[in-house]
Amino acid sequence: MPPPYAEAPYEPAPYAEPAYDERYDERYEEPYGEPYEAVPPPRPGGRGPKRPGKAKRQGRPGRSEQPKRPKRPAQAGEPAAPGGLAGRVAALGPKLYFGAAAALGVLVLIGLAAVVVFRDGNGPAAGSAANAKIGKPAGNGPSPTSYSSSPSTSAYGGIAARGSDPEPLTAAEAFPADAATLAVPDGEVKVKLRAKRLDADCAAAVWGGSVGAELGKGGCTQAARGIYSDPKRGYGLAVTVFNLNSSADADRFVARLEHTIGAGFVRPLEAPEPLDDFGRGFGMARGLAMGHFAVVSWAERLDGKGTETDETLLSLLIEGGKSPAVLGRAARASE
Repeated sequence: MPPPYAEAPYEPAPYAEPAYDERYDERYEEPYGEPYEAVPPPRPGGRGPKRPGKAKRQGRPGRSEQPKRPKRPAQAGEPAAPGGLAGRVAALGPKLYFGAAAALGVLVLIGLAAVVVFRDGNGPAAGSAANAKIGKPAGNGPSPTSYSSSPSTSAYGGIAARGSDPEPLTAAEAFPADAATLAVPDGEVKVKLRAKRLDADCAAAVWGGSVGAELGKGGCTQAARGIYSDPKRGYGLAVTVFNLNSSADADRFVARLEHTIGAGFVRPLEAPEPLDDFGRGFGMARGLAMGHFAVVSWAERLDGKGTETDETLLSLLIEGGKSPAVLGRAARASE
């Protein structure tokens, strides 16, 4: 069994942004001119050359067409001028051509950066840690009897993306000393924190391949787990906080757990008796997306019995979802 208070080292994923290369336009003058055309000789009678009139329409009898200007013959060894778009590009000259290509390259880089930054709709750096590499989760484990989930709300808009909330969690932040005891509203049941753990590899906190794949897709970088008990009243509570890339990833993860019960779920933190049998009896769980965090609470009676109408279990689920770390970050972001 891993030491209950061990904290895995955290190494934040790099947040790289595409380099920006500033360009400037150079003014230039391009040589131009009309091809030389010889002046026709004077007309008989001393009159000057006849002024050319408007171009005559083709196909009308009795009227001559304006002659086309002769093309300058190519010199020996000179390639023929390209036609169409290639000819117009060549006429621009190398300076303008490469200047335009450079400007286009800058626009492409800016466009790619915008796609990376805003592809998930959560602002700067939101996609920088997507598709995180995590280990292989356990192949089997316990599941609660019932589970429900809720997506994130506007109350957590300030921490909707990890890019705007980049500081990693600590075990002390997730499970502070002043919140080591959770009480239900009537005060009869008070569960105390018995063990806590922070893992940098989120696979350690779940079981089932599909659940692990979902965490990897969501860019999970941390999983903080705590487990509580009230031996006197006979209740236990497990809480896990996942640090994901965005609120969309958190929404998708908590919803995914509704379809994996029996084939994959969150692993409660191991603890000594009477919590050594946690997860083997009747239990109720709830998943909440709170910004880019997903909080999963799981309550049950230590004797393994219970029903979905047990108000104490329902109250424990609500208290377990009030993560001090997440609520504190959301409050600071809204100031």
